[in-house]
Amino acid sequence: MSSVFASPQENGWQKWKAVWARNEALSLLVLLAGVIALFMVIEPTMRKSSVYWDLLRQVSPTMVAAVGITLLLLSGEFDLTVGSMLALTGIVIVDTFNRTDNMWLGILAGLLTGLVIGAINGTFVTVIGMESLMTTLGMMFAIRGLVYVYTNQTPIVDQNRFTQFTRLWFKNFGPVPSPIIVALVLVALAYFLATRTEFGRNTYAIGGNANAARVSGINVRRVKFTLFVISGLMASVAGLLYTAQTDTGYFNAGLGFELEVLAAVVLGGASLAGGQGNVTSTALAVLIIGTIGKGMRLMSIDTTQQLLVIGIVMLIAVYYHRIRKQTAARLTQEAYAARQAARGNVLA
Repeated sequence: MSSVFASPQENGWQKWKAVWARNEALSLLVLLAGVIALFMVIEPTMRKSSVYWDLLRQVSPTMVAAVGITLLLLSGEFDLTVGSMLALTGIVIVDTFNRTDNMWLGILAGLLTGLVIGAINGTFVTVIGMESLMTTLGMMFAIRGLVYVYTNQTPIVDQNRFTQFTRLWFKNFGPVPSPIIVALVLVALAYFLATRTEFGRNTYAIGGNANAARVSGINVRRVKFTLFVISGLMASVAGLLYTAQTDTGYFNAGLGFELEVLAAVVLGGASLAGGQGNVTSTALAVLIIGTIGKGMRLMSIDTTQQLLVIGIVMLIAVYYHRIRKQTAARLTQEAYAARQAARGNVLA
């Protein structure tokens, strides 16, 4: 009855509210536009297009790593090694450069590092049966310690100065930075994997209910192991991009990087319990956090204060997604009640 007597404006508002509540990516896109508009008003430098091209370059490693973590979280598992992997990948790449005088061998060694660490994490969790959060937390410290011991806490500089390698970070295709092209290609591949393949459907099913997925014939161990390997590979690609920026392997690279990645994944709406989330929303969340950080740096806000703001943004994001999901659930219930009422009127 209420829908019959509702004004056109009210019906229109209900329609837009339903779109906002049920479309996570659209709600984040609106939020990103609001953040950009805010910084354009309070910081004139943010009105220059060059700032945003630079922003896209800067957030590309985070976007790559966050996409890998999102895929893994869909199955209900964690990977906290991405920050340490950033350092380890850089050390392996540059050290291989210096030992072999071959750029491609260095890049291959860096990517294989991610595959190996991902396989080790996957073996611990899926074969031995260890819990992923504590397992990858332990691996995070172990990898960081290995880097400290191997480098003696000294940066490893590329003695060959492979300019082709640094172009991976600094080269542009028109105005578009090459790192963001790499990131967007990987986002597109991850999106296709998650939404257009049987593997992706199995991943969501496992995250929703692993026991039910196992009973239905899905090889849960194999899927989760593969996702750990993908997460490790994505982390090594992020490390590759990061290392190309300076052509140096830093022992302290990626400190706190895993928290930055996790913040983007949470803001993107991925459920830590698994079964919910998508890589498109994660990519938009990376842009939101990157824009906030870029704006604050241009405003010369202290790094410690930036951490405070990011923490507040995460808390707001959790509340924001809670309200959005509650609204979606309420609208679904109202729509169901309206259909039942209409069916009752017809029968009467």
